[in-house]
Amino acid sequence: MKKLKSNFILKFTAVILFGVFVALIVLSAAGLFFGFECGAFGNKQAIEAAKEELLESELRSATYGIGNYIDDQRLNISDNLMYEVKYADGSLLFSNVDDSETRASYSDTFQMSYYMESFGDETEMTTDRYEYDESEYEDSEHSITSYKIIVTAYLKKDLTEKDGFYYTEKAFDFVAKKGVTGLVVMASISAILSLILFIYLMCSTGHKSGEEGIHTSRFDRFPFEILLCIFGLVILGFIRSIPWIFDEFLIDAIGGPILYTVFSLFIPLSFAYCVFAVILLSVMLVILCMTAAVRLKTKSFIKTTLVYKILRLCIKLLLELFLLCKKIFLFVGRMFSKIPLVWKTVLISLSVFVIETILLIAEEPILILLYNFIFAVCLILVAILLKNVQKGTEDIARGNIYKKINTKYMFGDVKKHAENINHINDGIAHAVEQKMKSERFKTELITNVSHDIKTPLTSIINYVDLLSKEDIDNETATGYVEVLSRQSARLKKLIDDLLEASKASTGNLTVNLSKFELGILLSQAIGEYEERFENSELEIVLNKPEEMLFIMADSRHMWRVFDNVFNNIAKYAQPHTRVYIDVTHKGKIAEIYFRNISKDQLNISGEELMERFVRGDSSRNTEGSGLGLSIAKSLAELQKGSFDIQIDGDLFKVRLAFPLCDQE
Repeated sequence: MKKLKSNFILKFTAVILFGVFVALIVLSAAGLFFGFECGAFGNKQAIEAAKEELLESELRSATYGIGNYIDDQRLNISDNLMYEVKYADGSLLFSNVDDSETRASYSDTFQMSYYMESFGDETEMTTDRYEYDESEYEDSEHSITSYKIIVTAYLKKDLTEKDGFYYTEKAFDFVAKKGVTGLVVMASISAILSLILFIYLMCSTGHKSGEEGIHTSRFDRFPFEILLCIFGLVILGFIRSIPWIFDEFLIDAIGGPILYTVFSLFIPLSFAYCVFAVILLSVMLVILCMTAAVRLKTKSFIKTTLVYKILRLCIKLLLELFLLCKKIFLFVGRMFSKIPLVWKTVLISLSVFVIETILLIAEEPILILLYNFIFAVCLILVAILLKNVQKGTEDIARGNIYKKINTKYMFGDVKKHAENINHINDGIAHAVEQKMKSERFKTELITNVSHDIKTPLTSIINYVDLLSKEDIDNETATGYVEVLSRQSARLKKLIDDLLEASKASTGNLTVNLSKFELGILLSQAIGEYEERFENSELEIVLNKPEEMLFIMADSRHMWRVFDNVFNNIAKYAQPHTRVYIDVTHKGKIAEIYFRNISKDQLNISGEELMERFVRGDSSRNTEGSGLGLSIAKSLAELQKGSFDIQIDGDLFKVRLAFPLCDQE
């Protein structure tokens, strides 16, 4: 099979045979059309009658206007025809009829004007039919006579000369002999064979002997549209070369049976020419299909078209032009980017003013509208870019430090500004990460060291407790034991506060929220500290609404928040002053305000005061770890609340806020 596909001689033979079989299909179709038009299919008597009628029609067509030629030189155009010319009165003017048996006849009457020239006793009718001036013959021996001529043509039964009548009869006999079945069979076999050859050629095209794959020749790379044009021109050339066939075909197709055209087609030269034309056009068509198949197999059909090559050339030129414009634009952009922003604005404003002035002077309203439209589009584009930058900075301001402004479609100073903001954001994110890392490290260090210290501290406390239970007569030693007991307890509390502060700030404490009435919880806490407030000579003033305020809180953590606040007030409030505790609510938020006067000058802000290990007075050396308020803030936030400190002179103010919940 591979050898069959790559055999050039076999493919060449298949192309020629394809043309021959297509010609046979055309001839079979023409024969069927001719047979049905002329009545060549039927019984024997009907066929003979149809043939005689065909020959008589051909005789009528062939002798149309024959009255113009009535001498033997012009009438004797074929040995198969005989003519008889008579005057209207029946007298014979000319005849070449002999004893041969005839098979068809045709008569026609002509009104003819001739001039007679005398030659002695004889007269001769001239054959010149050109127009003449009758005055030229008035005084001559010429006379002008008008005659009615009856011309009768006869066709011999035995056609001896091979003219159109002969070939018409032969063609009729051939079609009648083959019949409908014979012509259909011939056409079907030719169609099947031509289809097989066409499939073979389509499959084998592109294959070369001794080589693998599909190969293309220069012909296969030639523009396909030009090949189509050549094929069309060849078809048009064949049609124009036989215009009389084409014209007569149209005339007869409109006016009646195609008898005279069929007659003309079967003249030997015309017949051979038409067969050659069909074969040549079929061969050209199959070659065109073969090159199209090769192009499709190699997926190069579109690439070998003239339109594709022209478009590719145009695209290439446009691309080169675009690259050139891009280089110029980038060069101008680089030069323009070096100009400061203020001078850029000045230059752009001047350019806008100059261009608009020129357009106004030129009085071109369409150009002015187009210019204003382009200018408006540019302004909108810049506004959109600035809006994106603004949106990005707003996200960063809200705390989304990892937000990046997309600068992909930005340009100029807007892009530079957005990139600078992104760089600042990167620095902030890096600083936050470092701070978070430091906080985690500090928290882990505090936790680990606190755990390491608790073990020996527990032993110290236990041994101090044992010493305190012994009977020691030395008062000095007893004092030492008391100091050890007090300082070890203080150290234990400090370590506990450290652990709690570490857990609270990292959110590692367990929170069990439940519903509590805020006034009752606060009253209980005040009751616990009532004695201590009295010892510190502080008066508690509690203001709370009559309605009950319910919040979701963890009782243990909430007690620790109140404990740290009250402990701070008891330690640092000015004696003989009042401590105001106000409970109120704003919308869905419950608020508790603690206000007291500090006995020492407050030289620190509220934010700094809530940091760890910070106390209100830097010179203060009283007991305390400086963790109480920081722990209270962390615990409040764990319960979805807030803890704020405000300092106004010596006025110390704490604000606690928690979301209210339904009373049901």
